[in-house]
Amino acid sequence: MKEKGFHRLALAGLLGLFGLIFAWTLWIDPPQQFPRAILLILLLGPLLLPLRGLLHARLQTHIWTSLLSLPYVLIGSTLAAAGEQRLYGVLMILLSLALFAGCVGFAQAMKKR
Repeated sequence: MKEKGFHRLALAGLLGLFGLIFAWTLWIDPPQQFPRAILLILLLGPLLLPLRGLLHARLQTHIWTSLLSLPYVLIGSTLAAAGEQRLYGVLMILLSLALFAGCVGFAQAMKKR
């Protein structure tokens, strides 16, 4: 796969993760004990930081975004193991791993070039 394919995979993972968290927190299963706005800021805020660099296919942004995706794997694993929100956790794991794989693959493809 060339760097363009990895770049698209990273963007799909980031935007999919963003959309999943946004939709799940606001409509599908809103939290009852915690304010939605704070939860959205905590979960979506870090995803907004690399957006511009990923859209412009910057190598350095892909490198540090791969590290940014790992806490979302951990959050998804915790949710999937808890049982109540298993689907949400599994989808979060898949999308964050797609983001990770896309970022790492893009960095390796650019390094070879």
